[in-house]
Amino acid sequence: MTLKDCLDLLQGLSIIIASIVAILSISEWRRETKWKRKYELAEEVLSTFYDISDKFEIIRSPAGHVGEGETRKKNINETPEESKILDQAYVVFERYEKEKEPFIKLMSLKSRFMVLFGKEAVEPFNEIFKLRNTLFIAANRLGRRYWKDQGRRQFDEKQFEKHLKEMEKQEAIFWSDLSDEDEFKKQVDLTICKIENICRNIIEKK
Repeated sequence: MTLKDCLDLLQGLSIIIASIVAILSISEWRRETKWKRKYELAEEVLSTFYDISDKFEIIRSPAGHVGEGETRKKNINETPEESKILDQAYVVFERYEKEKEPFIKLMSLKSRFMVLFGKEAVEPFNEIFKLRNTLFIAANRLGRRYWKDQGRRQFDEKQFEKHLKEMEKQEAIFWSDLSDEDEFKKQVDLTICKIENICRNIIEKK
């Protein structure tokens, strides 16, 4: 083998080595970029879930303010008593309108999260919106049925017992409870634990 052949061989090997290094570098860069995207998204999603938990506390607060609920559009045939009851139930919707930003943000993050983390990973998103809808349903049921019937409809003992039980069930959703018996808050906390487990697998690798 001549000197020229040796030089040509070395040059060829150098090109091969450089190509391998370039390919490995690109692969590493791609992995790093994908991890960074997942990290930033996980951090943003987790922060938004925490924010929503705080907003639920505000929306469900039993402490009311003068004039709350009065933005509701009233029917022309409502009595003052009916208006008062419906306005009280409408407080949930009124407060939600003021605090809805993180809910909207979470909905916009859902598709991106599913792309990077998989379809099953968005289950906590679905659960948090289901809880929001459960709160809305409780408000409607209380305003249009349970509070409306309370003291106005004649019940026998069995009917009244059932009415009271169902009303208290909806009120437990409608109002927050500082005790450990707040089932709605337990469900919110459980949902946040699920998203924490998904997100922290990425965040803690930093």
